[in-house]
Amino acid sequence: MQSSARRAAFVAGAACLLSMALAGCAGLGAAAAPELVVRQLATQRWQALLAQDFNQAYAFASPAYRQIHTPDYYRSQRQQTPVKWIAAEVLRVDCAGEKCTVRIQLESKPVVPFPFRGTITSGIDETWVLENQQWWMLEPL
Repeated sequence: MQSSARRAAFVAGAACLLSMALAGCAGLGAAAAPELVVRQLATQRWQALLAQDFNQAYAFASPAYRQIHTPDYYRSQRQQTPVKWIAAEVLRVDCAGEKCTVRIQLESKPVVPFPFRGTITSGIDETWVLENQQWWMLEPL
C-alpha cells in the first residue's frame, strides 16, 4: 500500500512539474533568461510560418510593424517568397540588453520553375527586441 501511495505521489508530482513547465513556456517574460525566451518565441513563430498560419506569425511582429502593416499585407509578403519552407531550426540566440540576434537554419524548396529540384539549406539572422517587457520580432518596416 505504501509503494502505491508513493507511486501516486510521484505521478502527481511529475504531472505538476510538466504542467508548470508547459505553462512556463507560454508565460516566459522579460524576467527569464532572454536567450531562452527568444529561442522559444522564434521557434513558435517559425512553426506558424511553416504551417502557413500567417495570422499567428504576424502576432510576433513588433507593435510598430503592426501599426503600419495589416495582417493581410504580412500574409501577402510571406506568400510571395519564391521558396516553400520545409523546416526551420533556431541554431543560436545572442542577446545584449534589449536586443537579441537569432540565427535560423532554413530548409526550403524552390516554387518557381528552376532546374534545381532539391532542398536548399540556408541561414538567416533575425532581430528580436524587448518592448514593454515583451520580446518582439523586428520585421523590416
